[in-house]
Amino acid sequence: MVEGILRKTATIVVLALGTLLVFSSQISLAQHNPSLKMTVEKIETQPVNLGSWRIEYVDEEYWVGHCTSLALDKYNRPHISYWDLTNRYLKYAKWTGSFWDVEYVEWTGTSTRTSIALDDNGHAHISFAAKYPHTVLRYAEWTGVDWSIETVDPSKGIGGESSVALDSIGNPHIAYVGNSSLKYAKWTGSEWSIETVDSSGNVGSYPSIAINSKDLPRISYHDRMNDDLKYAKWTGSEWLNETVDAAHNVGQWTSLALDDDGFPHISYYDEGNEDLKYAKWTGSEWLNETVDAYGRMGWFTSIALDASNNPHISYLGKTDHRHLKYAEWTESGWSIEIVDSRWSFGLWTSIEIDSNDLPHISYFDDHDGSVMYATKAKPGPPPCSAYLNIDPDTLNLKSRGRWITAYLTTENCGAQDIDPSSLLLNDEVKPAWWDIQNNTTLMVKFDRAAVQAILHVSDSVDIKITGQWKRGGSFEAHDAIRVIDPVHSQRIFQSFPPRLSRLHIDERAAICSIVSGIRLARGDVKPIAMSGAGFEPATSRFPRSAQVRTLWFSL
Repeated sequence: MVEGILRKTATIVVLALGTLLVFSSQISLAQHNPSLKMTVEKIETQPVNLGSWRIEYVDEEYWVGHCTSLALDKYNRPHISYWDLTNRYLKYAKWTGSFWDVEYVEWTGTSTRTSIALDDNGHAHISFAAKYPHTVLRYAEWTGVDWSIETVDPSKGIGGESSVALDSIGNPHIAYVGNSSLKYAKWTGSEWSIETVDSSGNVGSYPSIAINSKDLPRISYHDRMNDDLKYAKWTGSEWLNETVDAAHNVGQWTSLALDDDGFPHISYYDEGNEDLKYAKWTGSEWLNETVDAYGRMGWFTSIALDASNNPHISYLGKTDHRHLKYAEWTESGWSIEIVDSRWSFGLWTSIEIDSNDLPHISYFDDHDGSVMYATKAKPGPPPCSAYLNIDPDTLNLKSRGRWITAYLTTENCGAQDIDPSSLLLNDEVKPAWWDIQNNTTLMVKFDRAAVQAILHVSDSVDIKITGQWKRGGSFEAHDAIRVIDPVHSQRIFQSFPPRLSRLHIDERAAICSIVSGIRLARGDVKPIAMSGAGFEPATSRFPRSAQVRTLWFSL
């Protein structure tokens, strides 16, 4: 093992029992109780540099990491789904900026290929197979609080190979193998719609799905009966299937990406010649070429495109032993390099290209049974975040106060990293002055009259503060407050005897009679607030000791 890589075994807690168990016990329990919920707190590793590549362990529990699938969020942070062979669990890991946060998602009971996609909030969507009691297609979605998991297709013996992608509104689309056919499922917003894409013989293995700019699905897959590479596209009314490469024994381990024109690019394995191949649609024809023919090249291919629509491919190569390889199209030809040349590294690869056109690859260490991650991206600080708290949280438009106070609390950076002069409240009001309260909190004062001038009376008014970080980039933080206007009470009081305009009342009975009188005269009027203690707006009730100075109503 390479020097400098530090291993830290994560603690696994079996929450259902409230007991810390040794690892050998976890295996037996997980296999027989799929409802067990287990969490891994965190895994810290020290990366090692192999040439221009930065490599680290993601999860080193005993024999994990089959079927890795990688996605990047808007901060270029990797999220990886994979299968835990030992515990037979679907697992998920994400980079927080300082450590790998790893957790168990669901017990599968069977070998399963995983596929991950991220929505605009960075929440993970994963397709996989699980045994209930036979193998079915399952889908897991992180809601921001917990995992929502459901069966997509309950048909027996399907879903072992699947691929997921999201459309423009975040709905999942899944391509998968079902009873020797290629199948497709999509979430309509209320249910799963399932259909067969291709049933012409033994087809559908190694599916890879992508969604174009019109939210139409495209799928690459292998025709086992004819040993061809095939491609299917939905026109909006029907599926059109075609053969991409019909050379002898090709089309295994397909991976699909769409360019800016919606044209498909496919990486795949040529088993007949033991080569890595690549196909692309020009708009009028398919062009196929061999990328790497040195030894047995092209298992576990994965493809991604950069901002110039140039393809990048990760794959397993085998000469004297197995290793992770990477091919990049440079406009003048293919540039090929070995990423990890240690013994038996590079199975189950998955690649993504970040916003800087740099590659990120997840893969399996078949030597020690770990999940690995490689990138050319330089590590940077985690993204800064800001959270807002407005004081007061109930704003009286008739108050004579001078300021509205906002507290901005930062995460992953300090209060001094905010540029106060860039701040705007609801895109209009600039701060009057500010002060750093502590390392993470900036207090900002806004002119009360200026803020009140842009607000309306409501039980929930959104306050937004936007600003810039001194290190670059912008932020947006929100809080909700209540806005009231006691002028309404004056209008009501004018229609009643003068004594009702002076609500200096200590008698509980008198208070109740006033409230009753108002509701009798104006049945649509309900009290909304008061000065003094103990008023319950929902019930118009007061405690016996209530001393009310002002009662407010809304017309």
